[in-house]
Amino acid sequence: MNLDDPIPWSVTLDPDGTSGDTNLANNIAGGTFTPVPPTNVVQLYEARLVGGSETALLDYTNGGGSNLAWEIFGQPTSHGAQKVMHVAAPSNATSIVTAPYGVPVLQIARTNPPTAFYQDTETFTAQLSGMCVNPTLLRGATWADLAGMSSNWTQWLVPDQICESTNPAITNFVAESLPANFQSTLTPYDTARLLHLAVMRALTYQEPPYHADAVGVLQDGVADCGGFSALLTACLRCVGIPARRISGFWLGDTWPSSSQDFNTQWHVRAEFHLPVSGVDWLVADATVGNGLDPTGTYAYDFGYVPDANDYFAMDVGDAHELPYYNFPMLQVPNLWFYSEGIFYFNYACQYYLQPLGQLSVSNFAAGSFRFNLTNAPGDGSIIIETSTNLVSWSPGVTNAASANTNSFSYTFPAVNPGRQFFRANQIP
Repeated sequence: MNLDDPIPWSVTLDPDGTSGDTNLANNIAGGTFTPVPPTNVVQLYEARLVGGSETALLDYTNGGGSNLAWEIFGQPTSHGAQKVMHVAAPSNATSIVTAPYGVPVLQIARTNPPTAFYQDTETFTAQLSGMCVNPTLLRGATWADLAGMSSNWTQWLVPDQICESTNPAITNFVAESLPANFQSTLTPYDTARLLHLAVMRALTYQEPPYHADAVGVLQDGVADCGGFSALLTACLRCVGIPARRISGFWLGDTWPSSSQDFNTQWHVRAEFHLPVSGVDWLVADATVGNGLDPTGTYAYDFGYVPDANDYFAMDVGDAHELPYYNFPMLQVPNLWFYSEGIFYFNYACQYYLQPLGQLSVSNFAAGSFRFNLTNAPGDGSIIIETSTNLVSWSPGVTNAASANTNSFSYTFPAVNPGRQFFRANQIP
């Protein structure tokens, strides 16, 4: 369950009175679903190996002047529910660390570039996991523990242009959402949980929104995922809990589309930290919570995030200070363009994120053998191809991929003439 506390349920049996008992009170069964917490303070489970890429498609002309152009790609890192195993930067890209948070990005700088079409691609592999937490153990974090955190955590308490945690609109909202003496009656965990519920209640999802910052969406009452995450992050920082937005995308792909298109695969979540041994960043998604319970009664997707193994974060935080420009979060797409003397005719972004399937072989029955493909992609078609020389390949069996099916099995007859090679391939 993506819920950290009990939730009641009820089922009405025989609502049409077919049994002859027309008193519905006699035909109602009910109870409570209660999540079983993990033994450890945080459990990562159902790990999934994924591979992905992000590509910028740029068509621009040299317009005179200083003729400088930059591209900034997110440089994904390990945190929360994801472990980054490899990143291949775009050609000519340089990794730089940006102030104020020390977040790395990949920069491509071009001086006097000729008028042309440019395509730059970043690829990566990572392990994504579902997340659940033990609320009792997390309640061990105290306000004194928060006050004693090191600077690598306290830097995520400072307000920025998206998460204005010290703005009166935010401080008033926090005061209305919590008891007056919350630091003496609530643990930091329960305080964060109440703020998560308050954000779920305060906003209605709208795409596109009117504003992107926490103060703007609070005043509007509507937000997209970025706005939900901005308001939650600002509220958590307001009470002294380190928090930040993370930007990325779900499993799937999108092919060239203009920057004005709103692709449902892009998503922004929040992460927060509590000073308990074994805790890094905890995922909280008020957008998903609002979709499941707009009343904000139950804390959906607060630490209990089973779909964290479907989501990959390309960037964290809301500030990247560079000599030529101060970028906010690299969101939708997770890269930015900036230029002097360069005119863009058009630009677009495409991305790809799918599980990395693993192929194994086993004996099946007399005269045949079986291939098993696990961690199967959710899009496109899967083809088992055959070869005798590892050069030319012929299609064998094709199956449509399915997001609801993690594995496929194929049985082949055993043949005698020489060696045979097999591979699994995916057609987008």
